[in-house]
Amino acid sequence: MYDLIKLEGRIQKLEVHEGILNTLDQNGDKQITSSAILSTVSNNTSLSAQTVFLASQSRLHVQSVVMEIDGKICIGKFHRALIVENEYVICVARRLEKNLYELYSILSPKTGLLYMQVGMGASVKKYKASATKGAKFLYALTVVMMIGLFIYIDDYSIDNFIIFGGVIILFYFIIIFIMKGTVKSLKHFSEKSEEIFKIYGFENPAEIFLLSGRHYSDDYKILLESVYEYRKVIKKDPYPENYIEQKERDV
Repeated sequence: MYDLIKLEGRIQKLEVHEGILNTLDQNGDKQITSSAILSTVSNNTSLSAQTVFLASQSRLHVQSVVMEIDGKICIGKFHRALIVENEYVICVARRLEKNLYELYSILSPKTGLLYMQVGMGASVKKYKASATKGAKFLYALTVVMMIGLFIYIDDYSIDNFIIFGGVIILFYFIIIFIMKGTVKSLKHFSEKSEEIFKIYGFENPAEIFLLSGRHYSDDYKILLESVYEYRKVIKKDPYPENYIEQKERDV
């Protein structure tokens, strides 16, 4: 669908540059919003709080990667790139020019980390389920708040009952409208994620939701956006820790 290919080999001529993913830019805004939606319903309070905070900011600090693999020049942008030169990696990328490729993901068998573009990490099915769960949570919270306000006012007249009931119903349709629009505009992130899972050969790619495996960086003291300890979720790993030795032994 997106003309993605798999590249693998040892990293050569690695350059990592500090950069910014600007949420005022349309693409950056969609990436961070997608990550926020997924994280908010991932049953991890600290993860959700951090991601929603990041989504509310005008900028997200990221790292731009320039590296060479088997003579191919690869460029990409990730929240953090903890890779090192000469490390063996398996990448999914899109060809831009003759010998230039845009990185969508980097998998390191040695560290067990899977780096994906910000906003990626869930299949289409799981993304929609997460968005629906988030919408239900937001609506339930609204209902509880309205009931609390109704009790606080202490005026149980028919008019007030109709007003509060009308507001609750109206808010339900507003949430559904906003969520459908958001899911539609961000769907391409989950489509790309699912295609990446298929290229890597992960089992049941339509059922994968990597958010529970997000990596905590001791160096940066934060949970990284779309950087996953993928083996926490992918039980049948096509790239075990001894994958590199096996691969180079067969060459």
